[in-house]
Amino acid sequence: MAELDPPSLAALLGSPALAPPPGIDPQFDSPPNQNGLAYGITTALSIILSVCVAIRLYARIGLERQFRVEDGLMLLGYGSYWGTAYAAYELIKTPGYYVHTWDLHLGDMIRPGYLILIYGCCYSAVLPLIKTAILLDWCRIFVTGNRIKSPFWWGCMALSVLQCVWGLMCIILLNMQCVPHNAIWEFYVPSKCYSLPRVMLASASVQVVTDIAMVLLPQRLIWKLQTGWKRKAGISLIFGIGIAGSISACLRLERTITYANESDKMYFIGPLLFWACAEMTCGFLIFCVPSMPRIFKTMFDMPIKSGGTVEPLGDDYYRARRKWAKPTSSVSRGTWKEIDDGDIALTRSTPAEGPASSAASTAKQHDSESSR
Repeated sequence: MAELDPPSLAALLGSPALAPPPGIDPQFDSPPNQNGLAYGITTALSIILSVCVAIRLYARIGLERQFRVEDGLMLLGYGSYWGTAYAAYELIKTPGYYVHTWDLHLGDMIRPGYLILIYGCCYSAVLPLIKTAILLDWCRIFVTGNRIKSPFWWGCMALSVLQCVWGLMCIILLNMQCVPHNAIWEFYVPSKCYSLPRVMLASASVQVVTDIAMVLLPQRLIWKLQTGWKRKAGISLIFGIGIAGSISACLRLERTITYANESDKMYFIGPLLFWACAEMTCGFLIFCVPSMPRIFKTMFDMPIKSGGTVEPLGDDYYRARRKWAKPTSSVSRGTWKEIDDGDIALTRSTPAEGPASSAASTAKQHDSESSR
């Protein structure tokens, strides 16, 4: 496209963004929309996500007096999330949600193009950050001893690397979709661009695959815990809450396919962003859920003085208790671990070979450290 002179540019920007279907008259002045729905969904999900972050920080800093790498990743992801929220709220102002493209002028498409770019870049940062935080958190819970020999640890690392590398690639691809860069939203600038929906489809597919993998990854370890099946089922449900994230990712993929194949893109971008927001919210929910039992235990198990007042518990009460046992020299293999973290108590054992296996239970060595 050659550079346009001012009169030609004004005429272009004042033309309809899309030809309406037969029998439909464009409503440029006051196009129908569902901005109230968009405002409600975005606000509700933002509140849920923020509550999850507050719960995690309270459990970590307020109760356990610790702050780890995964908590820092969560805060970075939380900051990136507000980039998506900013774009989502601004799209309510212009052009609105569920507004048909034929009810807009081409000039009305400039601002949304810029906001969608911001949303996509921030979204591509949020998911790798929060998913890596989740996987690191799970490694601290489930991996004992030599982590290099743990298939679970390797699985978590592989998913983390995939998420981080793909997230970085998506941000780069989104910003390189047009040369020069401002042609991404200023479509009238002479430029060379590639198809963005292909990147969106690839991104959605990667998220679906990693979400499903994260649901399945801890289940084998959970069902090997030395506890009753009801307890296992409860713990499996806690760590399997990622199913909600998988459902959101699948629905986002479906909406992405629709968006890529439809010409009325401004109408179909709304539900796509809703499911993307739900997917991010599920990530933060998954990360904070293991901290909830500790908070509930703190709230409801505090001893009461005879006078009816609540007596605060000491710091030792809030520290996770870990018991480690190492086999004696007569035992060739075998480990035993118990983690008591609020109401989530995980016990895993690997039976030692031979009659000396019973000696492992007498070799318990207590080491007090924090656990989630």
